[in-house]
Amino acid sequence: MNRPNYEIEAKVHYGYMYFQNDQYHSALGRYSRHTPSYELSIHRNTYGEHRWEVLHNYPSIGLTFYYSDFNHDSITAELGRVFALYPFINFPMTPSETSKLTFKLGVGLSWLTNKFDPKENYHNYAIGSHLNAAVNLSFEYRQRIIERLHWVLSAGLTHFSNGATRTPNMGINIFSVATGFSWYLLPPDAHIDKRLRPRNYLFEFDGKKHFVTDYQYTLGFKDMSQQYGTHQYFFVHDLAANFMFQLSERDRLGLGLELVYDNSDKITKPDWNFYLKPGFLLSYEMMLDRVSFMFNAGVRNNVPLNSGKFGLLFYQKVAARYYFTDNLFATLAFTTYDIKADFISFGVGYHLQHKYYLPQHAKKRYRNPVFPR
Repeated sequence: MNRPNYEIEAKVHYGYMYFQNDQYHSALGRYSRHTPSYELSIHRNTYGEHRWEVLHNYPSIGLTFYYSDFNHDSITAELGRVFALYPFINFPMTPSETSKLTFKLGVGLSWLTNKFDPKENYHNYAIGSHLNAAVNLSFEYRQRIIERLHWVLSAGLTHFSNGATRTPNMGINIFSVATGFSWYLLPPDAHIDKRLRPRNYLFEFDGKKHFVTDYQYTLGFKDMSQQYGTHQYFFVHDLAANFMFQLSERDRLGLGLELVYDNSDKITKPDWNFYLKPGFLLSYEMMLDRVSFMFNAGVRNNVPLNSGKFGLLFYQKVAARYYFTDNLFATLAFTTYDIKADFISFGVGYHLQHKYYLPQHAKKRYRNPVFPR
């Protein structure tokens, strides 16, 4: 009988709050200081029950509770305290089981006890709502001390934001290092030996390779209450296409094109005559069975197309996808620029696979070694 491989982990963080300075919110620099925080996690280490677990070198999946009071009376009076709960997945980057480097990706919800208020808390430009998203990206080093006890050292970024669904929303960014210990509740179950599963080499049987294209439409919205004093929401339409080559059974890399129509530009950019903004993206997709994560970095036009000028905005996008079928998927995307949230969007997409033959001289490399043709 397989054991569930559950671990309890506790860590203490020591970090630095960082805020992007701009002409409107330079006063947020007073928040830029060192702060401690604490987290408690429970996670389950996979052992190869499903194929995607083997492909990703047996990641762990879990849930983290995070807390910080920012450790300063004046900051706590404005920002309050933060409580966060987020699921995560931790990917091993090295094969050793006694000491290994991992990458942790966590996305969930947070609650900040104080928020912006035009009368009572008007200095707080960082957060405009109590409920916010919580995102954690970190690298961890894990060292086995005894069979059930591990020492953990990590460094990374924790971000809190509502995705501009309520302004002001400069967000909170905490870069931190952390250390702690992890304890298996029961002696861990060993990995299923990879030799028990036949290894599938991509394209080995017919000499074909393939690339994929996907097309998606998402709809987001922005709150402009900070600028106009009332809750005015504007829709953001985003049409995108990605052209991806398969790196392995677990990931893809490619390029993307995007067209964004942001209704708030009609207010913030009244001198524009044409509001469609094209973008160009570098895209990477990490696949976990029917779930995948898409990471994009790109540039978007930031001047009127008919102005004859040239101006680009660098931005980033992180998206989660769920594939209902081999072709149809739903997506949730979070777009930022300069480490500031731009908008959150929801949508659907369609995925197509295209095969092509390798040159004749290259086909021999992909023949089945057991049953050669």
